[in-house]
Amino acid sequence: MPLTIASPAFFTYESGTQHLLAALDSSNRLISSTHQAQPGQVVQLYANGLGQVDNQPATGEPASASPLSHTLTLPAVTIAGQAATVQFSGLAPGFPGLYQVNVEVPAGVPSGVQPVVLKINGVPSPAANLPVQ
Repeated sequence: MPLTIASPAFFTYESGTQHLLAALDSSNRLISSTHQAQPGQVVQLYANGLGQVDNQPATGEPASASPLSHTLTLPAVTIAGQAATVQFSGLAPGFPGLYQVNVEVPAGVPSGVQPVVLKINGVPSPAANLPVQ
């Protein structure tokens, strides 16, 4: 059985007939079809399967806010096929086993529901949908 260092996937939620990426803006408001991400804005994306981190908490324990637990490899994230600047990648403080990736929505992303893909250690995630204004 082949093993991988990472197997990334985003958390999503159902909104009407769409499955949207679990993402928050800088005010911790849920990104949705009525509260869309904006180009240039930093959003928090939630995922699992990003692999090892520094400052590893004990099994089942929540991640610390100080110091943070960073992934050992910085992922690449694209939104609508455009590279997004990753500002943080690691465990979400206060939660056990939940990864958070903070990215800046690229300036040229068109409005509408756009696919987001994360790639870490050569392994891409399935695409998830992010509403963009």
